[in-house]
Amino acid sequence: MSDTQTLIENRPPTVATLFLERVAATPNGEAYRYPVPAADGQGGPDDWKSLSWGQAAERVFAIAAGIIDLGIQSEQRVALASNTRVEWILADLGVMCAGGAVTTVYPSTNAEESAFILSDSESRILIA
Repeated sequence: MSDTQTLIENRPPTVATLFLERVAATPNGEAYRYPVPAADGQGGPDDWKSLSWGQAAERVFAIAAGIIDLGIQSEQRVALASNTRVEWILADLGVMCAGGAVTTVYPSTNAEESAFILSDSESRILIA
């Protein structure tokens, strides 16, 4: 058996599985650090806030529950339209934990292209 075949056969089943394993292993460890507006509201450099794996899991599970409650079935498409931000990551993981598949719509995508992407992918929900 080749090294590649061994890697393929022993890979984790999903990204969601990897996420859940990481949450279980280090719930209090820092998962993400993201910028927030400066506390003084006077502009200047952003402050940074941390999110632990456990805190991230709480948000991801809430997103997944909402997606499931909206009727998403396994492998159905959920579109994400957003700038790059921590909420994008959490929504992406929420879709995967709900069993859905993510379709991306970038903010720079014009209306006609966005409509095509959403229609062609058969996205049932759009998270913006």
